[in-house]
Amino acid sequence: IKVNEYLTHFFGYKFLSLEAKEKENDESENKSIHFEVIRDGQKAFHLSEGECSLLAFCYFLAKLDDTETRGTKPIIWIDDPISSLDANHIFFVFSLLDEEIVSKNRFKQLFVSTHSLDFLKYLKRLAGNFLNHNQKMQPYDKSFFVVERAWNDSSIKLMPDYLKEYVTEFNYLFHQIYK
Repeated sequence: IKVNEYLTHFFGYKFLSLEAKEKENDESENKSIHFEVIRDGQKAFHLSEGECSLLAFCYFLAKLDDTETRGTKPIIWIDDPISSLDANHIFFVFSLLDEEIVSKNRFKQLFVSTHSLDFLKYLKRLAGNFLNHNQKMQPYDKSFFVVERAWNDSSIKLMPDYLKEYVTEFNYLFHQIYK
């Protein structure tokens, strides 16, 4: 139900939904639940990569309300939640992330990785406060990093100021040309 709320409220997807189906096991009387993706009232096959990304992200957010995670503050790593999405959906994923995780302070640490400079532009806007050990509200500490790859080696480095401070990819591209 929560996945479908996210799909409808944040993305306007009324034609795509997730339905829980009960399945009886032959060996015992235990029943198990599995999910089916429904498109226009029928079981969906051949989802696009964007649809898969949206469903997976909405399912992840819904799992934060699961009985095992509700009320906890997990360390969250979200790997490129906007893969194969258009500009509209990139903004809506950011809005959902901001409203459901950051604004509600539902994490101990939050890591978001992306290849998209457009999404990075939105991630820079994430802001919020938390109650520190002195019971005072304090803004989140934010850090930005890049993964640089050279042949078979990768390293994590602090994001350069020109990339962290400016909102277009031109600064990044000009720096690459300069290098």
